[in-house]
Amino acid sequence: MASGRLAGKTALITGSTRGIGRDIATRLASEGCNLIVHGRDIKDARRAAAELQASGVETVAIAADLSRIEDAHRLADETLAAAQRLDILINNAGMSIRENFWDVSDANFDYQLNVNFRSPYILAQHAARHMIDKGIRGRIVNTSTIGAHLAHKNAAVYDSAKAAVEAMTRNMGWELGPHRITVNCVVPGPIGDRPQASEPEGMWDKIAPYVTVGRVGSGMDIAAAVAFFCLPETEFITGQSLIIDGGYGAPLQENYAEI
Repeated sequence: MASGRLAGKTALITGSTRGIGRDIATRLASEGCNLIVHGRDIKDARRAAAELQASGVETVAIAADLSRIEDAHRLADETLAAAQRLDILINNAGMSIRENFWDVSDANFDYQLNVNFRSPYILAQHAARHMIDKGIRGRIVNTSTIGAHLAHKNAAVYDSAKAAVEAMTRNMGWELGPHRITVNCVVPGPIGDRPQASEPEGMWDKIAPYVTVGRVGSGMDIAAAVAFFCLPETEFITGQSLIIDGGYGAPLQENYAEI
């Protein structure tokens, strides 16, 4: 049996087959937490679950397209059927379609809103009901973006949806506090340890000098904060959004709208 500060607990982590979500899964597994691994593709989810299981924790793979409301409900139902007890929900999955706000179609608006805000809301509803019924002192951790406080270029819908996630976090924290369930949010700044092919060449090297600590962040920087919110000793923290940006948002910069 795995040992650690989260041993015996089970977490659903959306978008955990790669990127920040995979780093969160790795960090929670290191604390002994059993995992529900989620991705859009079942093969990717099963592969990630098998690799994470090598840490000595139990893993289950579930696929769902969180742009589809029915899939969000199904993910919750299948998670609770597989785990029987859910202690932690990490609403990590997110995406952005970059385009001028005046060009955003209804379909693209709905797609981004569903993935980034509505599905996390639905999953939190299911998780909260389950935790209340079982008397679980649960943890819900949402994910926002530094763009909810500053601005990403051509990302009005994404940044707005993530700002709504922070408001949701405050409200859920207040409503679930009496049930001893905490709700918090991580707010990643410039995370550049996995450059994407669509990004301009050398983008993160150009951004690094604007970060107070002298480097861009990594997925494990975010995972450390998520794990912190899940620990037993942090149950007095709720309704909070923690900006994790290496000090990038501290001074006034001219490049905010360019990343």
